Amino acid sequence: MKLSSSSLALAAGLTLFCAGPARADTTVTFEDLVEGTLLSTQYSALGVNFVANAFSGASSSSSGKPWASNTDMTVTATDLGGLGSPPLASGNVLRSFNGWQSEDGDPSFWITFTAPIGSVSMDFAGMGGTPADTRLFAYNGTSLLGSVSATSNTGQQTLSFSAASITKVGVAPGSFRDWVAVDNLKFEAAAPVPEPASYALLSLGLAALLAKRRGCAA
Repeated sequence: MKLSSSSLALAAGLTLFCAGPARADTTVTFEDLVEGTLLSTQYSALGVNFVANAFSGASSSSSGKPWASNTDMTVTATDLGGLGSPPLASGNVLRSFNGWQSEDGDPSFWITFTAPIGSVSMDFAGMGGTPADTRLFAYNGTSLLGSVSATSNTGQQTLSFSAASITKVGVAPGSFRDWVAVDNLKFEAAAPVPEPASYALLSLGLAALLAKRRGCAA
């Protein structure tokens, strides 16, 4: 079948408009870090960084404590007892120890992204009697897009959130004196916005088809 120039223009515009570049998942497991590493910018090449103490002031967990000002961000592979099931977290994880910690309140940290993402998930393990204290807060800049809380009584759960453009995520891994393991950060780039040229080519094809249809009807 022979296509007219207007049909070809429309097809090309639709292809560029709808397809866009492929979106790839990125996973951070912490397995490449040495135990005892203080997590921060080790994964900047993947477009993600970690910053302690996302929140300050009064917290909203069951502990009644404020947000911590000294959230521990140490990667560990030992002392991982009592994580629960199914075994979502294993190997190197962030902040999981038996016993008490030295944080002065409810822990929190930022995960910041170099480019906006469309979805994010993390595995949490060792959640105690109040799993709802383990939460993800998704932001676009300073605007809160939404949050999700754990509900599992098995000690382990994957939390995930999706939105059109997430630039950072606040993580609350449990409450005061609660060593919740954090593992397997996964995120996907946000859906691409069509280039202006794609709109122009699509408009050109539609205009050509409309003109041709009017000519046939005359």
